[in-house]
Formats: sequence, structure tokens, C-alpha cells
Amino acid sequence: MASQIHKRVVELFPRKLITPVTGALALVIGISGGMLFFHFGEGLVKSAHEWLGMLFVVFMLIHILSNWNAITQHFRQRVARNAALSIVLVTGLFLGSGAVSQTKDPNLVSGALEEAPISLLAVLFKVDEAALIDELGKRGLVIANDGQTIQEAAKRAGVDGHHVIKQLVSSVAVLR
Repeated sequence: MASQIHKRVVELFPRKLITPVTGALALVIGISGGMLFFHFGEGLVKSAHEWLGMLFVVFMLIHILSNWNAITQHFRQRVARNAALSIVLVTGLFLGSGAVSQTKDPNLVSGALEEAPISLLAVLFKVDEAALIDELGKRGLVIANDGQTIQEAAKRAGVDGHHVIKQLVSSVAVLR
């Protein structure tokens, strides 16, 4: 059964195609991950990183199926098993520590930003208050005064304040 699946995968996705595509995607994901780590071009890079990451997972699984015999032979070696186990353990530690340090409400910061007066948001985002009000106006939010909050304006406009904050945070660099 396993050999039939292996044979079918190799027929549908030849190794001469899958291996370079998987390698290229790994390179792009690595570069975009580094860019995200250093907060460079976060808006477009984040989206590309996420979508190409999903594509990478698909191609990586096909690559593993295409090379199943070689991979199983490789993992007969103790070094390979130990390396894989180490990576899994370190990943688990990172994910576990992140879960422990999470606040009870992941939208805590977003909620605080929604409830902050526009004048304070301008200071926090290091942008001109008039530019911030203009940007919010383009998004359908009418700001009556600098003491008004996103939450109030969003409610009046019938939009989700959390969504407005997400959009605003992702585009604040343009306002500077």
C-alpha cells in the first residue's frame, strides 16, 4: 500500500519538480521569517509569509512522500532521530512558554486602543493627529473631536472597532 502511494505521488509530482520548488519555498519562507523577526515590511511580508508557508507545507508533504524510502532509511540513524526529537522538544518549549505567558484576553491591547482618545492614539502611533483623523475618515469613521474614541466612532458607523484598530496598526507607517 505504501509503495503504491509513493509510486502515485512520484508519477503526479516528479522529484525534479518537487525538490526545487520545496527548496525555493523554504528559502523564501526563511527570508520572509527573518524580515518579520526584524520588523521589516511587516504588512505585505506577513501575508506573503503566511500564504507561502501554507504552500510550503503542501509541497514539503509531497516531497516527503516522494522521498519516503530515503527518509525512512535516513531516520534509521541515531543522529537523525536525535536531531528531529531535539527540534520537536525545542518547538514544544517555545509554544508552551508562549501559551503560559499569554494574557487571559488576547484582545486586551486592541481593546485598550479602541477605548483610547484619538489624541492619545496619535501620540502612541507617533503620527499627526489630523492625519490620523483623516485616515479614519477614509475608513468611514467620523471623528467629532480629539477626545473621541475608535470604539465610539466605530459604533456610530456600524463597524467593528477591533477590525479598525487592526487595519490602523498595519497601515500606521504610511501615516508617518
